[in-house]
Amino acid sequence: MNKLTLDDLKAHLKNLPKLADKDRDKRIAKAKEDFYFAVKTYFPHHISKVETSNFRKYLYKEYKNILANKKATVEAYRGAAKTTLVSRLLPLYLMPIKKEKRHTVIVSSTLEVAKETLDFIKTELEDNENLISDFEIQKGDVWNSEEIIFISGGVKFRIKVYGAGTKIRGANWLGFRPDLIIGDDIENDENVESKNQRDKLYKWFIKAIMKLPSRQSRDYNIILVGTKLHHDSLLSRLQGRSDFFSLRFPLVLEFPQNIDNIDKKNIKKTDIKGMKLDDETLDKLELLKEYLEDKDSFMSEFQNEPLSKDGLTFNYTTFETAPICDAYFVGIDPALGKSKGDYFAITILGYSSSYKKYFATTKMYKIKATLMIDKIITLYVDLLRYQRPLKIAIEEVQFQEFFKDTLSDKAKEMGLFLPIVPLRNNIAKELRIDSISPLVNNGDILIDKNSLTLIDELDTYPKAPHDDGLDSLEMAYRIAKKPAFDYKEVKKTLQKFQDKNKALQELLSG
Repeated sequence: MNKLTLDDLKAHLKNLPKLADKDRDKRIAKAKEDFYFAVKTYFPHHISKVETSNFRKYLYKEYKNILANKKATVEAYRGAAKTTLVSRLLPLYLMPIKKEKRHTVIVSSTLEVAKETLDFIKTELEDNENLISDFEIQKGDVWNSEEIIFISGGVKFRIKVYGAGTKIRGANWLGFRPDLIIGDDIENDENVESKNQRDKLYKWFIKAIMKLPSRQSRDYNIILVGTKLHHDSLLSRLQGRSDFFSLRFPLVLEFPQNIDNIDKKNIKKTDIKGMKLDDETLDKLELLKEYLEDKDSFMSEFQNEPLSKDGLTFNYTTFETAPICDAYFVGIDPALGKSKGDYFAITILGYSSSYKKYFATTKMYKIKATLMIDKIITLYVDLLRYQRPLKIAIEEVQFQEFFKDTLSDKAKEMGLFLPIVPLRNNIAKELRIDSISPLVNNGDILIDKNSLTLIDELDTYPKAPHDDGLDSLEMAYRIAKKPAFDYKEVKKTLQKFQDKNKALQELLSG
């Protein structure tokens, strides 16, 4: 969408082509029924000629669904034009155009930010001749930086703005309590910094904002629009309430299939294969570079997944290069019979008695299970070169059991006998994953810094959209707890083998 400064907007409105008078009645009637048509007709300077965002398409088409729920949260990525569409154009649509709302309150993180939104609306009401002419708009008796009253078609309307946490005064106007209340990016980095500040903002919202509408009214709407800055933020808390309808629009709908193998120093166009965006016209390569450069900021600003550690289960330590370990354990979580969004996850967990630590590397795929068989067999052959004990864990239930048998049969055809340990999960997955958190948090299990998708899960669990990597890590650790061999004996055996091999090589070379 086009972004205009206030001065640019004023200049643009002066040069806006005048709409034909002969089409006025039909135009007004259609505008009242079609939000997108109204925006294209009266506010074309704020949108692109062709709409390319799924988020904005949804709002144009389904805004009535949001209003039908009375209380709603709309969470969208930075740059989605959520403020322009929800906090600025929607009030203009619902007030002078449709005349469904009479008294609007707009709240932002600070009063200064809220004033900017009011300035935007005032400018349209003052200088947009097409809007003024079609809907007979006039200034009212109040017109300042914090409050305006205007008239449209002989009906009075009021808009008042506030900063978050301030006292709300004058809620009753001409017998009308606020019927459209919009919280536009109420939170900022400062007021989510501590739990005390988050609690304070939440209490204010409940006591001041939630009580603004009339108790008898059924025609009010409270809409909170923003980007999630913390997992315990006001936005997060309201999303957890049963009386709020919640929408979430991340920018990246699908990361590239090979995300764990992409190097930010050598990234190229082929690395964006499989990447899907809310708006496909955006530069995928540049976005991927931004993700790899500063993942924390990217996840918060674009994916609505802030990486604050407060209230999360895992606080992990990463490694760059793992040593050759004493033994390896592989956990496999096949994406079979699950939802489309699940990953096929494989965790390689090596244990080093020298470091007294586990080293975990997790690869996540979104490809057919049949294609994973060759990858697993290749992985097995690669691990054999370390000449270390090796075990593979696969869940033995329904489709996973079928996959296990198919994998084993394919390996046997190649002369390989996979050391598969079938597992039956009799404990809820959440409890199993929680059980490994002390080991991860204490640094007993270290995480490969290139296991990006697993790290996403660690950063957001238990609020993560998926947990397949964590599931495979837990399975690998479960079979590692009882390895059925002694690490000291393994080392002695390996040393004897290496000594004999060395002596044989010396004999042959002599």
